[in-house]
Amino acid sequence: MHKKFYLLIISFMCVTITLSTTVYAWFSISKTNMIEAIEIGISLDDNIQLSLDGITYHKTIDNKMLSDVIGKNPVLSSITSQDGKNFFKGPYELTKRATKNDDYISFDLYFRLTSDNPNVRAHQKFIYLSNKIDPVYDEASTLKGTYVTSKGNRWTNPIAFHDGMGIIPAGTNRLYYAKNAVRISSDSPNPDISFIYDVSEDRYRGFGKVFGAYDYFMKRLGIELQIPPAPTNEIYELSKFSPLQDDIALDKTSLLAELQLISEDNGTYIYQGMTTINIWLEGWDADAFDPILDDKLLISLNIRSARYVEAS
Repeated sequence: MHKKFYLLIISFMCVTITLSTTVYAWFSISKTNMIEAIEIGISLDDNIQLSLDGITYHKTIDNKMLSDVIGKNPVLSSITSQDGKNFFKGPYELTKRATKNDDYISFDLYFRLTSDNPNVRAHQKFIYLSNKIDPVYDEASTLKGTYVTSKGNRWTNPIAFHDGMGIIPAGTNRLYYAKNAVRISSDSPNPDISFIYDVSEDRYRGFGKVFGAYDYFMKRLGIELQIPPAPTNEIYELSKFSPLQDDIALDKTSLLAELQLISEDNGTYIYQGMTTINIWLEGWDADAFDPILDDKLLISLNIRSARYVEAS
């Protein structure tokens, strides 16, 4: 009797493990070399410098410099994060952790500003991710700004599903874009200014929607997953700047760092700060379908400094 009971438990555990593996399939589909290039630049006429190690500073971080840190052939897999700091291969926390620069891209980014201005209150000591543009893939490499763009990949869905606008019949061939499921987080030492940026800026098709990829996979697998709460620090737009004086930020939405004075020598003041940048494919995004892992991405980050003036 007891042996039969134990066997029943073991059998149930095996079924559960098999079922769980199946459920997780759409989150852990094979990773691919999706990243064609990543560039990080400074806005024109800005005197910030950037570094990947906090020692050697540049005006621009090019793809080769970054490849020396994250690897020559960076890859992405479909993972999830609710804070932009901890990453998981399954749909929930406590599942297997994702690996930095294997399942997602992660690197430290340092900022330095040198000035003869001793007035830190008036100085441009706040550093922002800025200037979102939305270029097509073939034109992106010639443009400056913050963007994630991709070629798109055609896919024919084997079953019907609801994509948020209506039912997509089985056998429909459409283009699917990896760029729509990309997230960029700034994991600052100061948790009050850390954020997750949904690069698509499409709140309607964001984290944990019941249509799109969720509806497709649940119908395909015949299993319903409980959707976790959306991240509390997710943003859908970058900071805005004064149209009258562009060195003044109107909000701190995409604030990356607040620089601190670290040295002063003969009237020269040096300010520094840093954050950790993470880039991944969000498995709970409505556009996280299988075909996006065969897409190709170009990524550019635009950094600028500005004063922040509290609204009166």
